[in-house]
Amino acid sequence: MGKTHELLSKVLLEHGRLSLRQLVELVSFNLRQREMKDFRSLPDVEKVLSQLLDERCIEIVPEHRFAKKCKEDDDYFSPSYSSPESRKTQSGSHCGNIVAQTPANLIRFEDMATRTRCHSLWRINFVEFNRRFQHKACSATVRTKVDDETNHLLLLLLDILSPREVKDRGQAASIHQADILPMICKSRKCSSIVAKERLKQLCDSTGDLVSCFRDVQGGNNYSVDVNRTMQLIRTKEIEAIIRERFGVPACRIFRLLLLKSNLEQKQVSELAMIPVKDTRELLYKLLKAEYVQIQEVSRTSDHAPSRTFFLWRVDLARAIENVERELFRTTSNLRSRLLHELARERETLSLLECAADKVTVALTPGQRCNLARMRTIGTRLESSLQRLDELLPLFDVI
Repeated sequence: MGKTHELLSKVLLEHGRLSLRQLVELVSFNLRQREMKDFRSLPDVEKVLSQLLDERCIEIVPEHRFAKKCKEDDDYFSPSYSSPESRKTQSGSHCGNIVAQTPANLIRFEDMATRTRCHSLWRINFVEFNRRFQHKACSATVRTKVDDETNHLLLLLLDILSPREVKDRGQAASIHQADILPMICKSRKCSSIVAKERLKQLCDSTGDLVSCFRDVQGGNNYSVDVNRTMQLIRTKEIEAIIRERFGVPACRIFRLLLLKSNLEQKQVSELAMIPVKDTRELLYKLLKAEYVQIQEVSRTSDHAPSRTFFLWRVDLARAIENVERELFRTTSNLRSRLLHELARERETLSLLECAADKVTVALTPGQRCNLARMRTIGTRLESSLQRLDELLPLFDVI
């Protein structure tokens, strides 16, 4: 894909949901700013959108999300949007009935004029991007066990089975050997015998991620269980977070409770080989952070503490949701801090932007000190944000 595809995706990321007319205006405006060719012809838009749609990078907003009758004014759908060239409000007649709902991957452009009049909205397919990030994480997990050629084969297999993951959500997708061999031979430029050997090596090397089983006709079927692999990756990341926040003993307790649920405090102390006092403190710290849970099992109806068992356990699904919330909260805080630091030095930054020679610009010693401090803080914040951006797709349960 080219720069126009990248620019169109960037515009959709910045504005969320846009109609076809808004896309044409915004992309044309950005292309002219970059001194590139104009982008106003509808066939060009259809071609780019069609390519992005075939790659599942974008999708049409499901039409049940907005009313069946709407104005032709696009600002009705996107109040924050206004044309970069003109801010005039346009009004027109009402649309008729919205066209029937159609899955995004089956939509084509024969009825583009009809859909334009009915104001179909376009958006980035975030689920697909998160799925691709997770596929790369699965590939990175097994990279140490296989060679580069087998690793490329795994990515190809995941890409082929991606539409089936959408259809069979929550289940391991599978495909018949006769269906996948021609794709492997065409993509990797090898014979079917070599492709079969590589598939066998992939199954032997990746454990539970890729498995081979026979159907009732005796043919080989290959199954990819991405969900199980992602659970292992998420567990490792949660353990790393706990180790960083609470120390190695807390991580040991979390692993123990993950393997053996419903343990009393004394049992946790003995199995983890940690003093009882330290075990109690760490358990309640983990409970406060919602990494572990406690359950009361009373022997009597009065729930007296002396006659009650307090059992500790780990609910992994709940812990994953908690980490995902923390990641979003931390990302928001870091972005707010970065914007605050930029606003504090707005005057100095404006001087640098207006100066022709940024090296010899006249700044006071205090301004130079503040600028150096802001650069240091900005670098740390941006590196932290980049790390969080890598973690967020891993904790998105598709």
